[in-house]
Amino acid sequence: MSKHVLRATVLAIALSPACAAWSHPESPDADIAQRSDASASSRSARFDEIMRRHAIPGAQLIHSHDGVYDTYVHGVMRNQTGGRVTSQTVFQAASLSKVVGAYITLRLVDQGRMDLDTPLWDYWHSNRTEANPAAHGITARMVLNHTTGLPNWQISPSNPVIDSTPLVSQFEPGARFSYSGEGFYLLQRTLEHVTGLDWSTLAEREVFARLDMPSSHYRTDPAFDALNAAGHEKDGSVRPDRVFAWENTAWTLVTNAHDYNNFIQAALYKGEGLEPSTHAMMLTRSSDADDQAVPSPADPFIDWGLGVGIQSANGRKFVWHWGDNPGFKALFMLEPATGESIVLFTNSENGLETYREVLELFLGAGDYPVVDWARAQS
Repeated sequence: MSKHVLRATVLAIALSPACAAWSHPESPDADIAQRSDASASSRSARFDEIMRRHAIPGAQLIHSHDGVYDTYVHGVMRNQTGGRVTSQTVFQAASLSKVVGAYITLRLVDQGRMDLDTPLWDYWHSNRTEANPAAHGITARMVLNHTTGLPNWQISPSNPVIDSTPLVSQFEPGARFSYSGEGFYLLQRTLEHVTGLDWSTLAEREVFARLDMPSSHYRTDPAFDALNAAGHEKDGSVRPDRVFAWENTAWTLVTNAHDYNNFIQAALYKGEGLEPSTHAMMLTRSSDADDQAVPSPADPFIDWGLGVGIQSANGRKFVWHWGDNPGFKALFMLEPATGESIVLFTNSENGLETYREVLELFLGAGDYPVVDWARAQS
């Protein structure tokens, strides 16, 4: 339970066999807690209905607002064999992994271990970019705002030969936006060289231990076997279980809504562990997020900060990221002005189909161009 929780659960109602909601006060204000209970109670049935209609086997969601956070769980960890999703179930976070990696990078910048605008090549000569002079100009800032010129993946990130596969640039670093997992993996390997620590150790030290994230890990941990949600195809068939044999900050984070909500609220909303100027820079436009390869009508409303997307629409600003692993879909959105946020994990290829309805249910009516932008990229 979050370190911000001051007393025990005040709501535990199963509105159907598949869905339950709990409200966790972050302050001792009883009136706020009672209002939250009523909201959580009315939203639970709707959340469950959305998940059922889109054939989502299992899901977790946390909605933080007004000094409380409400936890919702739906369905099962694995079709056919059952096992209910609980608040302890862990999901593949997919590209939500990158946001934690961005925060670690900025922590090291504040510690004087890295400079955002010094080429990564100056810190470490990767064999993957040795024969690519253009890539020698890639900086940490370019990685975080996706202007490296590298492809999303040169080779499948689960392929063991990835660390010996040369990277080929698509354009000169800094020229324009193009979403890249390879950029984040190159940055990870550089930070490991700079600190002398493997990524799991670095993430534990800089994030997980500090922000109360006990269920989070980048490399498969057998201790969580009984808590792992299985991924599912659109037809509900179960995908083979995946083992992350090595860490990749672009896509291998396994976590749950409790842990990731703690990260969103502490690191992204409050800026804990960052200099105020660094925190502000993270959430400020750094690139336009207009990907020439996949243009979208949502482009005018989406920018990119340092590791996070930025949506500006309907007079509101949100920072956000989506996750898209086979069989798992994830999303978070945070309104920096108020601290209101949601984090959603689903164990289904259908997960993206729920995003718009979930956002309207928890964050209010309005346009959410992030859904169209994420759909174009997925």
